[in-house]
Amino acid sequence: MAHVQRILVPCDGSPPSIAALAEAITLALDLDAAIDVLEVKMPKNELTPPPSASAGEAQALEEAFKSAKRALSDRLTRRIESGEPARTILNAAAQGYDLVVMGTHGRVGRLHATLGSVAETVVRGASCPVLTVRASTGEEETFAERIHRAKSIGEQARR
Repeated sequence: MAHVQRILVPCDGSPPSIAALAEAITLALDLDAAIDVLEVKMPKNELTPPPSASAGEAQALEEAFKSAKRALSDRLTRRIESGEPARTILNAAAQGYDLVVMGTHGRVGRLHATLGSVAETVVRGASCPVLTVRASTGEEETFAERIHRAKSIGEQARR
């Protein structure tokens, strides 16, 4: 992979996006790269999260950004854009970034189909590599563990 100089980090204050920012900081420090944090705000005419969730995520983002600023100083910038998240991130990524680091909830199955996935859309459409990061809650299981559990349940049902 070519030398990474510019990293785009879409961040909304959710735990996965904060985890992605932390991972990007580590990469930026190791690679002497710069990070641009991108906040995407939905247009007013679309659904927005409840104020309580939004306020909590905004506070988490502020704290994470301050921490990142201490670590990276002038190698960290932040901008806010309005639009549909996946499309806005893809448009930003096409502006000369070497890497996108973004959070994902890691949903699968019906929940994923119902809610969609901004991360999946960005991974499929980005013109540069994309690193997805999940926030650890201690309850996740890997894809392999899910498959093993499903096989075990299937075997028990056949008995």
